[in-house]
Amino acid sequence: MDRDDPVRRFLIATAVTHYAKAPRWDRPGLVHARERIIELFTGTLGYTHVDDLGLDPTREQLTSRLRAFCRAPDRRPDDVLAVYVAAHGEVLEGSEDHVLLTADTDPDDVADALPTVELARRMLLDTPVRRLLLMLDTCYSGQGGNELTAAALTRMTRHWAGEAGTGLVVITSAQPVEQASVGAFPRLLGDAVVDVSTAGHAPPTLPLDTVVKAMNANPARPRFQMIGSAMAGLTGEVPPFLPNPRRDTRPSGVDLAIQQAVEWDAEARRRDGEFRATLLVRAKGGDGWWFSGRVAALRDIARWLAEPDPARPLLAVTAAPGSGKTAVLGLVSTLTHPDRRPMVPIDTIGLPPDAVPAVGAVDVAVYAQNLTTDQVLRGIAAGARVPAETPGALLDALTTPVTVLIDALDEAADPHDLVLRLLRPLADHAAGRLRLLVGTRPHLLADLGLRRDGSVDLDASRYADLDALTAYSARCLRESAAESPYRDRPHATAAVAAA
Repeated sequence: MDRDDPVRRFLIATAVTHYAKAPRWDRPGLVHARERIIELFTGTLGYTHVDDLGLDPTREQLTSRLRAFCRAPDRRPDDVLAVYVAAHGEVLEGSEDHVLLTADTDPDDVADALPTVELARRMLLDTPVRRLLLMLDTCYSGQGGNELTAAALTRMTRHWAGEAGTGLVVITSAQPVEQASVGAFPRLLGDAVVDVSTAGHAPPTLPLDTVVKAMNANPARPRFQMIGSAMAGLTGEVPPFLPNPRRDTRPSGVDLAIQQAVEWDAEARRRDGEFRATLLVRAKGGDGWWFSGRVAALRDIARWLAEPDPARPLLAVTAAPGSGKTAVLGLVSTLTHPDRRPMVPIDTIGLPPDAVPAVGAVDVAVYAQNLTTDQVLRGIAAGARVPAETPGALLDALTTPVTVLIDALDEAADPHDLVLRLLRPLADHAAGRLRLLVGTRPHLLADLGLRRDGSVDLDASRYADLDALTAYSARCLRESAAESPYRDRPHATAAVAAA
């Protein structure tokens, strides 16, 4: 642990193990689950445990004691607060609202149980708390996490604007339609924190997205249970919720090299996961390869990739939502990757040679949805295989030109911060060392220093590709005719194909 770390960190951990009105709900195993969380946060992560709640709180005790702590006279905006709640959770029929079943919940009136979103209101509304990590270890807690985050975005964090280092992060032990296994969440979290592949000796804090992914990748995770996370109110980087227990500012050169390689490989796995889950799926357009059209857009992108111009280090693919930006950039990412290009049936989808970018034209692809500015920087640096913690250090470390594809820019954790603190400085000072191909909605173009008419605007008529769309429709109709119950009637089949 970094003993010079001045941050004050507090943990409030509670579990409902006994239900006076519904003994069938009792979960004595949650006593040990809570103890493991307390041991992890106080023994490994340097938190101070605030034992204001203990076990089996009622609805009133849970909400009033959390609020009392958050409104205490000595509470400071730079305090870090972690709250762990283990209990039964339910999603109410009809309303889809998530509720927590506290010790006094009436089993005959679950609709009157504590709305999970009330926790955020009690802790954040008109209190100094600005850095909150809420861990919900309940059944269907993904639904509660979604509600909390939405409420925080709309009401409870809007007055945080302009305050640095703020953020609400909700980690849930199960997705909205899943149940949670008793004790699984603390075990998975503990394993992820101590795993060197999560972060080695250099980073001062553990990246929360990496921790969640490590929890889900753990072979010990129950197959029916997926850990989820959501963020709100971020101003720049995620607050330092999980200090790195391996933090050592004096490792040897060999140790640093090994750790750097581990971190780069972890980033590469994240990029591969993003590609398979989103970029490739959108590019294919279904189970087979159904991509069609956008030839003019692909020609312009391929030309920009093939003809580096130091005066034009940034190219945007833009359009309104649903226009296919990710499909285009996903195809570009696939075609430029040496191992993935062979999977693209170039002739079948009708791509002319000048619309096919060269293998190796893109060095790293990042899908920026929900990523912070620092996470995108780490992704670029890892793809370039250079150590860098700032934009300037990244450019200084580059010895050969690097081309980076970044999609879903407008869906990043803080798009304006990503543009103004990373992408615009990189583009302005690239000097031939770095080029950026980005996918974004039009409202961010001005911040990038671009004009819509100078971008690949998929909503523009020149990129409509009506001929390709007609050919695509004909292909669909031909294949539909081949599967039609009238396929043995030549006149009917010919009529459908001709249409």
